[in-house]
Amino acid sequence: MYRQTCIVILTFLLLIYPSGNQASRIFDVNGIETILALENETLTIECKTDMPMAYCGFIHPNGSRYSFADSTLTAGHCAVKLNATKRDEGQWRCHIGTAVSGKTATGVEIMQSIQVRVVGHVAAIQQNITAVHGKPITLACATTKRMTPLRYCRFEPPDTNKYKHFGIDSGVTEKNAILNRFYFPSNKSTDRGDCAVTIKRVKYDDIGLWTCGAGLEDGKEHIDFISLEVEGFYTISTASATGITFGAIGIAVVLVMLGFVAWKKRSFLVGTRRETPPPAEEHELQHLEGSPPRSPRTGRHVPLVVVQSPSEASASPAQVES
Repeated sequence: MYRQTCIVILTFLLLIYPSGNQASRIFDVNGIETILALENETLTIECKTDMPMAYCGFIHPNGSRYSFADSTLTAGHCAVKLNATKRDEGQWRCHIGTAVSGKTATGVEIMQSIQVRVVGHVAAIQQNITAVHGKPITLACATTKRMTPLRYCRFEPPDTNKYKHFGIDSGVTEKNAILNRFYFPSNKSTDRGDCAVTIKRVKYDDIGLWTCGAGLEDGKEHIDFISLEVEGFYTISTASATGITFGAIGIAVVLVMLGFVAWKKRSFLVGTRRETPPPAEEHELQHLEGSPPRSPRTGRHVPLVVVQSPSEASASPAQVES
């Protein structure tokens, strides 16, 4: 009993006060435990519960399995140690069977996931971030080794034409923010290896690849990159987009129908005008009104011949009228 109590106390102290030169740091990223591990250094992956364990096993991202058998199971703690390489990156899983009154409990196992990233001396805690337009967001890098102070911390925004590079530390608060936009988050500290910046209100100018740089005691600057995307007020839901699409289609159909009706009506009117000939009398009248009046023809004069009998010839001579 005494031995088990000592093991529990020792395990608790190791978890709360880890070794200062341990070459990994643990962060919570969107509810997932994320370990930043330095390449070719010892990496410890742990799973913990609030109750004693009956058994515990780990599954490597490539499918390999590691079993764990130690007295620390009774303290609700199991771990696997390895020399970190790029092959160890990815999602690790551990499956835990709990113990009740010293006996293995049956039923559904407890499953935990741990994301492992094998990086350099300084790394982005979250490599890809999506922010909301007009809302604050924090971009952060950290040293891989715990409790490693920074000589300085700096950031390079994507749009260097609008915002210049800047250095930052815990002395820059929201009240004296750089360019009234950038300040150091209060829950971070350069003394323990944090290089971070909070953007007061995200703009579309902030979209792109940010560079964080940190100076260490080795005299070198170590950098990593953070990709920032902005949703914005103009981002619409799928349902809204569908409604707008169908609405636009409906409007287009109505416009096409109206255009077709107008075209048919115009065609009918033009055809009617072409098929109806103008009245002949009207044309004749217009022709007559537009031409000068004709002079009346002079009638031919036919000569009149009068034939008289011999008895009358002596009375009057023959008359020929022309």
